[in-house]
Amino acid sequence: MSLPVRQEKPQNKTPNIQTRGYAVARIAAFLSLIMLLSACGHLSYYAQATKGQLEILVKRKSISTLLGDSQQKPPLLDALRKAKQIRDFASRTLGLPDNKTFRYYSDIGRPYAVWNVIATPRFSLSPKTWCFPIAGCVAYKGYFSESDAKTLNQSLIDAEHDTFLYGVSAYSTLGWFSDPLLNTFIHYDELSLGGLVFHELSHQVVYVKDDSRFNEAFATAVEIEGLRQWIKHTKSKIVFQKYLNNREKNHAITEMVLSFRQPLTELYRTSSESMTIREKQGQKELLFVAMKNKYQEMKENGQGTAYYDWWFTLPLNNAHLIAVATYYDLVPAFSNLISQSEDLPSFFEKVRTISKMEKADRDKALASYMK
Repeated sequence: MSLPVRQEKPQNKTPNIQTRGYAVARIAAFLSLIMLLSACGHLSYYAQATKGQLEILVKRKSISTLLGDSQQKPPLLDALRKAKQIRDFASRTLGLPDNKTFRYYSDIGRPYAVWNVIATPRFSLSPKTWCFPIAGCVAYKGYFSESDAKTLNQSLIDAEHDTFLYGVSAYSTLGWFSDPLLNTFIHYDELSLGGLVFHELSHQVVYVKDDSRFNEAFATAVEIEGLRQWIKHTKSKIVFQKYLNNREKNHAITEMVLSFRQPLTELYRTSSESMTIREKQGQKELLFVAMKNKYQEMKENGQGTAYYDWWFTLPLNNAHLIAVATYYDLVPAFSNLISQSEDLPSFFEKVRTISKMEKADRDKALASYMK
């Protein structure tokens, strides 16, 4: 979820009161425009988005200022130094945007930046979408308030939808603002922090309106390649091998999870004459139990991961599959395209060309890189 408004001019110092006032004016102007374009029922949503985005901007401080502040605690200073190295590497070596994004830090005093809700009909793997000015239609809706996200989540459950509500540590405004590092992820381990920085900066390189699968898979592929190059840069063979092993495990589990889409789709297509709603629900639950059992077998054979250990504790449903598919379905295509490119900047140019195609042609082009 993002609030895309015009990018602020680069600042070389910590935002002062005047700068904050400039941000307020920009957001207020954008909100006024949104009010003209939106139905009245959506105004409260954009109001909370404006308030949440403004809070992050007002609280940000430049990393260089914080690193020179003797009052800051060592854990934060160490994390900021590492983040600065990763951020410099992202632009200098990977060719990602060289701007003020992640050059600031904000402590927003909560564990997540936003809370997202994904939803599907009870017997469908087609996600519900929400549409926003500029950003387009996406397969989730995000809130800065957890209680607001829970309210939407419950209303969708009451309407017989499968849902997945989850906290998000970071999001991108697609370059409209200088997104800061946040307390929600600054203390991540080195690889998790690096992956997040590379992923979110990628959204500023290429973003296709109304195509979440394309956008997230592209950013995930850049994240993976960026980490590969970062680890090579830091010359830690042990860390690199550990990363490769974990990546292989996650890939295998993801493939297993997504393989259940076909039997679920076939089940959902079954006519009401052939199967009652109650019977269909029972078969659906059995398929998700089979998925969990399959993961347990993989875990017992040493093929489990910390992320999927957590994921499989959830009461899984269609919405959880949408979350996985959105981020990973097209990753092999982008990864293969990276391997066929001289470097990431040349890869970016190829992706920009594909991104300008009509969706049918875009999907066909990516399918040619899947093998």
